[in-house]
Amino acid sequence: MKNINALVIEPSKTVRKRLEAAIAETPDIALLGSTGLKNGTDLKAKITESPPDVLLLGIDSKDSDEMEMFGYMRKNHSGIPILIMTHHNRNGAEIAISTLKKGAVEFFPKSSILSGAILDSNFFKNRVIPVIKAVPRLNRNILLNKQYFDNFVDSTDPISSDYFKDSQPKIKLLSIVGCLGGVAPLYLLLSSLPNNLPVPVIVVQHMVEIYSEVLVEDLNRYASLTVKQAEDGEEIKPGSVYVAPGNYHVVTRRLKGKPVLKLDQRPKVAGFRPSIDIFLKSSTNLFGNKTLTVYLSGGGLDGIEGAKSMDFVGGQVIVQNRNTSLLSDISWKVESLGINEGAYPLERLAHEICKRLI
Repeated sequence: MKNINALVIEPSKTVRKRLEAAIAETPDIALLGSTGLKNGTDLKAKITESPPDVLLLGIDSKDSDEMEMFGYMRKNHSGIPILIMTHHNRNGAEIAISTLKKGAVEFFPKSSILSGAILDSNFFKNRVIPVIKAVPRLNRNILLNKQYFDNFVDSTDPISSDYFKDSQPKIKLLSIVGCLGGVAPLYLLLSSLPNNLPVPVIVVQHMVEIYSEVLVEDLNRYASLTVKQAEDGEEIKPGSVYVAPGNYHVVTRRLKGKPVLKLDQRPKVAGFRPSIDIFLKSSTNLFGNKTLTVYLSGGGLDGIEGAKSMDFVGGQVIVQNRNTSLLSDISWKVESLGINEGAYPLERLAHEICKRLI
């Protein structure tokens, strides 16, 4: 297997050393360079001369040289995947969400939410290395489209609220799940759905605390539906979007005859909390075949068992197609099991959802 050449640009020497150690232990990843951003002009020239396969970029401030480097890379080297590393606080979350919308592939917190201390080497080995290994499978056409997010979202016309006039939904719950590359498509999908959607929507996206909170706040700027972070014990109501909070599993239960959300902190599944599998299994228990689940871009194993649960009870599963997904690992696995009922381009997903609801 050909080595994946990784370049690290990170202000913290401690973070650089821990990434260097994690990469050194991985045979098929080669470290092209590891540096702080002291002389950006020289570094840009080196990138042009010898482009890396992936850039790991640490950004500590919105007005930093590192943020300027991100903009430069997206403008001049858009085919190079960028993994963003920020501190686990609100400022870091805002940087992460902003860069994901502008074409970053993935983000990672590099410090602890409690102490602010840099995370240990095991974190970088277990969380960052698998994403670097996924780089060869990324859809380069998505990366090369520099205005992907802006073009789509700014030109989106939500489906008319008249679509559901005088109709009763056949589906009781819409679930939207995703992982790597799933954040930008989520914006487009939610901004395309009408404000009178007759079913509740639950979103499970692999994300840590604070980051999910900032995502919800930003989604509300685009979606006509009300988007909120799921709370323990709240009733699930049509026309609202509930996003699973970082570091909590979300499940559905019936309480006093009403469907509610429950949060818990059971162990992570495939390294993630919230888990797609845990959520989907609970939703099939409560709603049976009256469910529709949409798989957006992503990879890994979390979500496969949930898809099987959906299939077992007769729920519907559709996926974002490969041409519009940054990473189609999860949708390919679902399709290979014969579970999904269709793969659709991102711009068609909202119409397909509405068609299946009534």
